[in-house]
Formats: sequence, C-alpha cells, structure tokens
Amino acid sequence: MTKEENRKVLLKNKRWFLFKFLASLFIRTFLLIIPLYYSYLIDELTKGNYNAAYQMLIMFFVFTILYRITEVINQISYYKLYSNLYKTYLDLGFSKTCNNSLYSLSRFSLSEYSNIMSEDFETLSDYYTTLVIRVVEILEAIYIIIYFFTINVLIGYLTLLISLIILFILLFFNPKIAKTNQERKNRHDKRISLFQELLLSVREIKGFNIFNVAHERTKNTVDDYVKWNNKLNIDKYNLKQLSLGLIDVFQFIGLLIGIKMIISGNMTIGVLTIIYSYYTKLSNLFLSIITLFESRINVKVARIRIHKLFQYAMVNYTNEVVKADIKGKITFQNVLYGNKQDPILNDVSFVIKPNTFNIITGLSGSGKTGILDLLLRYNRQHQGTILIDEENISNISSDKLSKIVSAVRKNPTFFNISIKDNLSIFDSNFENIIYFCKLFGIHDYIMGLENGYDTILLNDATNINSDVKYVLAIIRVFLKKTKIMLFDEVFDYLSKDISTNILDFLKNLKNENTIIVITKNKNILKDEVVNQIILLDNNKVIGIGLYDDLKDDNKKIFNNM
Repeated sequence: MTKEENRKVLLKNKRWFLFKFLASLFIRTFLLIIPLYYSYLIDELTKGNYNAAYQMLIMFFVFTILYRITEVINQISYYKLYSNLYKTYLDLGFSKTCNNSLYSLSRFSLSEYSNIMSEDFETLSDYYTTLVIRVVEILEAIYIIIYFFTINVLIGYLTLLISLIILFILLFFNPKIAKTNQERKNRHDKRISLFQELLLSVREIKGFNIFNVAHERTKNTVDDYVKWNNKLNIDKYNLKQLSLGLIDVFQFIGLLIGIKMIISGNMTIGVLTIIYSYYTKLSNLFLSIITLFESRINVKVARIRIHKLFQYAMVNYTNEVVKADIKGKITFQNVLYGNKQDPILNDVSFVIKPNTFNIITGLSGSGKTGILDLLLRYNRQHQGTILIDEENISNISSDKLSKIVSAVRKNPTFFNISIKDNLSIFDSNFENIIYFCKLFGIHDYIMGLENGYDTILLNDATNINSDVKYVLAIIRVFLKKTKIMLFDEVFDYLSKDISTNILDFLKNLKNENTIIVITKNKNILKDEVVNQIILLDNNKVIGIGLYDDLKDDNKKIFNNM
C-alpha cells in the first residue's frame, strides 16, 4: 500500500479523527484538573477553611462526572473511527485481491492471505485510531513537565531528564523488538498454515498411519512459534519494567524534594499530592508511549505483508458502460504465456469471428485452459497481443471486461450462501432463475432438497448432485448475458442428456454470442453447429478448421482424446 493510498483512507475518515481528538483532549484535560481540585481540597482542610473545602469537593465531583460522560463519548468515537477505518482498508484489500493476477495471488498461502485481511488491516485500524489519543497524551506529558517547572525548577529538570532517558531507551530497544516481532509473525503464519494443512490432509494421515510424522511437524512448528512469542513478550515486559522502575526512582526523589519544601514552608501538602498524582500519570503515559512503539512495530510488519498484496494489483478501473456495438471478435497474435522455458502457450495465433460456435481441444496439458485464463485476465501473457474486437485486452477496464466475457470453469466454486442467493447475484429476478432451472431439468431436484432454493451451498458444492453443480455454474453465465461465453471442459463432466439439452440452448445463442467450448467430447467436435475447431498440441496451435478437416492429419491426438 502506497503512502498516497493510505493517506486517502485516513482523509476519508477525517471527520471522525477530529471528533476522536476533541473527545480525547477533553478527557485528558479533566484528568489533569481533577487532581488539582483534590489538592485544593486538602489545602483548605489543612487551613481549616471548611466551606471552601466543600466547594472544592463539589468541583471535584462535577469534573469527575464530566470525565465519565466524556469517556463514554470517547469510546463511541473510538469504535466508530476504528470500524470505519477497518471497513475502508478491507474494501481496498478486496479490490486489490480482485485486481491481482492468479500468479500474483499464488505467492500467498491461505493463512498468510487470511492474516492480511483479518489481522493486518485490524492492526492498521487500531494503530491510527489509538494514535489520536497517544498524541493527546504526549501533549499531556509536556504540560506536566512544564507544570513541575512552575512548582520547583529541580523537580522540573528531574522530570525532563527521566522523560528523555525513557525516550532514548525506547528508541534503542525498538529495532530489536521489531526484528523479534517480524520473526514471531513469520512463525505465526507457518503455524496457521500447518493447522490448515492438517485438516486438509487428515485422510492421508489416517490412511498411511503417519500420525508420528504429522505430530512431529506440528510440535516443531509450535515450539518454534512459542520460542519467538515468549522472547517478544519477555523483551516487551523487561522494557516496561525498566521504564516504570526509573519513573518510580525519580518519583521518590521528587516526593523527597517536596517533603523538604513542605518542612521549610515553601510547599503545601496539596501540591505534594499533585506531584504524586502527576508522576503516576507519567507512568501511565509512558506505558501508552511504549504501547505506541509496539503498535508501530506491528504496523511495519503489517505494511510489509500488505504491500505484497498491493504490489502487483492492476489499476482499479471505474465503472464503464459497455457499448451496444460490441461484436465479440477475438484475436490472439503470437502469444507466449507461462514460464518462458516451459510455456503454457507458445507463439499461439488464431482469430475467432463474432457470433460463432468455437471449440478448443487437444490432449491434457496442451494449454487449452490457458486461453481462458488470458481472456478472463486471470494472468497476463509475456509476449504477443490479445484483442477483443480491435481493442487490446490490456487496455479494457476490469469492469468493462466482466460485462463482455464470462466463463464456466471445470472446477466451479460458489459462495457459502443459498442456491437462490448465488444465482441472484447475476439476476435478481427469481422467475428467470426458475426458468433456467426448469429448462435444464434441475428444478425438481432442487425442490426435493430439504430447503429447496434456500439450500446453503458449500464452496465446492459437494453437498449437491454433481450434474446440478455444473448446471448452476452454467446458468450463472446465461443470467449474466455477456457477449462472449466460455465453457471450460464442463460438458465433459455432465451426463449426456443434460449436456445435449444445454448445447441445444447454446445453438440458439450462436447468432448473437461468441461461444467458446473447451472439450474433448467427439460428439461435440463433430456437431454441425461448430464453426471452428482450434487444435492444440505441445502448447501450440497445430490446426484450425472443422473435425473432418483435422482428423486425418491428427489421428493420434483424436484417438487418445
């Protein structure tokens, strides 16, 4: 995340920053005033001025009540500012996730990404929210030092000295604690990743009876995390105790000077209580500063990880209206995609005309799905050009591209919400959803489920029939109504009747949509609806035409499909 992006997040919440600052300022002011009236109360009682003492007690009570009221307002402002910041950061993180290529996202483990979205954005939100009151507390510490100078110059210099000493200690130990914290965070990610791995691998652990191996890995990973976590907590604890111990020593010296001044008649007992109270406040203020330094350390670690997510994200384009004259022509010109030494697509060129039914086929591993990856811009090619109509796909905004191209992947996933809600994302008209479900023969199955269309889908939809899962994925494309429709081997997984039914529907769309089907199904390859077959082998295009044109020169490939 750049400084400019972070600045925009903070400026977006400037009104709540101001509100939080004012609430914090009032609270700290009241906390400074209350001890003063308590000291006045002590002095008036010492002098025998009981009426004045009652007045001081009333003022003490009034300011205490005002403090409590302001504390409530301060907490409200804290939670409001924190929640707004977290939501803003999370929106930005979600946007960057969607604008990253699949290759960039593959650099993250599931636990690392989860920690960024949950913990790191929370760390930033908490840091900037509490930073407001920390700034006010620093102003309070400056006031206390100045006040001590008005009481006694020596006490003032002692207080200034201890403040500088503690600040130096914090600056000295901060880099060491930061390094320890970075190591702890790294171990934390590995620990979470291991727990996820254990759950996903429980069948293998049971099947191969490798409990000891799994347990040893778990023990070593946890021991490593605990070691660094303990080191961090011990270092922070020692730093706090050292700082507070020094303040206690100087507090003792300040009180000793105060007692001598009382004996000589140059100070009242009430002022001595202020010295004690304000030194106690200084202890709390330095604890807050130590906490601020700790938060700063956590923020640095969080920013490093967040930068990894933001680094390769494409520009988040604004919404654009898709022109009605989109034709749906697709052109690949000398495209190189994947590892340059072992590419997924190697110097691939072809043209798909608008409003045609096209097949991409070839043996497994020939690079078929790579074409869909590039058309959906999951990743980008190393070389060559991809055009939709005559516009470079790299120049088309993400929003516009999503309104032109949609796809069914061979391993579709769903949101962990109901069947109805999953499909309503693409068309809120429930009658249209019912229409397609009836058309493709899955309506009765869905109604036979305990909760019908309100049945909650698992992410991989393994809690419903396999055919129904793929049909739901296909219906999403039909509901979205994009000009270009892509189908990645989905017909190879469907039963023959359902596959035929959907293909018949696609034939009716052919005159208005560009359709691309990745398949090895020979019945589809031979169908008269097909306008063009693009045959891949060894990551290259080795033939373009119809089945009858290609079968004689590529018998080995077609026979093995």
